[in-house]
Amino acid sequence: MDIGHSFIAFTAIVTVMGTPIILAGLLLWYQSHKTRRLHETAIRLAEKGQPVSPEFFLGKQTPQSDLRRGVVLIGLGIGLAACLAQIEQPWGFGLIPLFMGMGYLLVWKLESTSKS
Repeated sequence: MDIGHSFIAFTAIVTVMGTPIILAGLLLWYQSHKTRRLHETAIRLAEKGQPVSPEFFLGKQTPQSDLRRGVVLIGLGIGLAACLAQIEQPWGFGLIPLFMGMGYLLVWKLESTSKS
């Protein structure tokens, strides 16, 4: 094996293993930077004597949609099962996200009837 093949193999391994680590590091850095700026703004408001409401730290809360998750997982399960059946692989693995999606739809239906 010559130097060129070794370099390509090394680069591939570093890229495959390093990319998730770099992405996780960037995500953590961004969250830390965002939190630091939020706290600095709260300190400036407090120094000026302005009230800082608790909602300032909570941010926007997006409601979780079990209906959306269920529909997406059902579509994923059907697509995965069809894809695996096409390439003559065990298509039953597509049933896992399919049934997870059905569970989300069941939870969505039960919660919507209990709220009414």
